[in-house]
Amino acid sequence: MITKVRHHVNEVLHHLYINPLEKCNLRCKICYTRKTSPILTENQIFDFVSQYQKVCKVQTITFCGGEVFTLPYFTHLVNTLTDRGIFVQIITNASINRLGEIKNPNSVNLIVSIDGMKSYHDTNRGKGSYEQCIKFLKAANELGFHSEIFSIVTKQGLKKIDDFEQSLKKRLGNIEITYHPRKPASYLSNHPISNIVGHIEGFDFLSKEELIHLMKTKKTFPPKDLGCYQISLASDGTVYGCCESYKPLGTMTDPVNELMSLLKSRIDTTCLGCIQPSFMCGIKEIIATIHA
Repeated sequence: MITKVRHHVNEVLHHLYINPLEKCNLRCKICYTRKTSPILTENQIFDFVSQYQKVCKVQTITFCGGEVFTLPYFTHLVNTLTDRGIFVQIITNASINRLGEIKNPNSVNLIVSIDGMKSYHDTNRGKGSYEQCIKFLKAANELGFHSEIFSIVTKQGLKKIDDFEQSLKKRLGNIEITYHPRKPASYLSNHPISNIVGHIEGFDFLSKEELIHLMKTKKTFPPKDLGCYQISLASDGTVYGCCESYKPLGTMTDPVNELMSLLKSRIDTTCLGCIQPSFMCGIKEIIATIHA
């Protein structure tokens, strides 16, 4: 393994990704996750983190759903982890405000999903959702949380991206935005697990030229230099090498050293590496074009 990739792997292993559930209180039109039933218990998460800590220091945990704030135990989980010195990131649709239950806001980063201008966002996520997000972020700022925005981009959203940024700046001040191009239809329709494409009318996929422009001019995910792999615990107890991988490394009860070794063995060392370069992000060719 080349030196820069080895260094990056060593950093990534300190950051866990945990998806306690896939169920959600919203029904977004362009969502492609399956909303399956399994839900990790709080004790299962604590046990996994504790076992992991014996092998590798956990510095950060990112939680994603579904909607994690629907979990009754979630804020207690966050408080316990931050008390242990772990920084917590929470990906949320901002529809449920339980921020007052979190006692260490400076140890938490909120990643709020806003997909574009108000009418466009609400068409996807539901009437009133945009204003809920703004209210949530303002409350978070007053309480001392770190916060940022994660925005899925379609052809319609791209046309309004400058207006979107200006409108957010007026309402929220300077806030970081990461853009995620809507995964291509060829990816969504051929995914071996979900096969969910979602609504297309009004949420058209970006062209190759639009994808290149977006990734060259904005902060985007997947990252332009890749390095896209991470120990990721799913709601059914399966452990993957990426938050969207479909090839398991094992389960949460397997020895952590074995999970780490298998992760390292699967990393393609192109750029900073990818756990499943033949398929995962759906835009491998675009990233290659940017680096050409």
